Amino acid sequence: MRKFCGSASIGVLTSKANLEIPIIKDRVSLLVNGRTTYSDWMMKLLPEKSGYKNGTANFYDYGGVLTAKFSERHRLKIFGYISNDKFSFSTSDNYRYVNRNISAEWRSILGENYTATISAGQDHYDYYNEETKTPSMAARLSFGIDQLWAKLHMRHRLTALNTLSYGLSVQHYDVQAGTYEPVGEYSFINYDKLQNDKALESALYIDYEHTLSEKLTVSAG
Repeated sequence: MRKFCGSASIGVLTSKANLEIPIIKDRVSLLVNGRTTYSDWMMKLLPEKSGYKNGTANFYDYGGVLTAKFSERHRLKIFGYISNDKFSFSTSDNYRYVNRNISAEWRSILGENYTATISAGQDHYDYYNEETKTPSMAARLSFGIDQLWAKLHMRHRLTALNTLSYGLSVQHYDVQAGTYEPVGEYSFINYDKLQNDKALESALYIDYEHTLSEKLTVSAG
């Protein structure tokens, strides 16, 4: 939160970079990072008989955290992340995986011994694989899942040796169970899609922690 700094590295297969950016000194800052791979050239070095010489493999991901301190007692953090993996063993097949996440966390010190943390977010994951070696049977199979969630966590320090934690959480799932579809104008594959599934999961919890000595702590909940 005080000064701009960063790091970067470049390798024969992967590169990455990190930046720490103070927006308002001691108040607001941004941390960003990214990675990527460019390993396709290694596939070209494989012998023809391996069957993978025409394959490809690449990956990237980006992430960031925005932190804002409104006071010594209240702080907000916003997180974001995205990744993409894609590879193929030959020119007639493809595999891809995607992750996307965004969340926010508000932390407040309510008193000398009380801390409250509220967080919420959304997660997304999907993948597909394609097989196009035989044009008449060329098809793509895909799947996805989305999650919405929220949590409340309370921490109460009873004494120097005793701590009570409690809270609740809720999570909603939306599952795209699977889609099978033709690829290309010559494919005879029939389009088919499984029914989406939804679910709601909620929880309450409580935990008591007692420190017996410097080397031993007991918790129950």
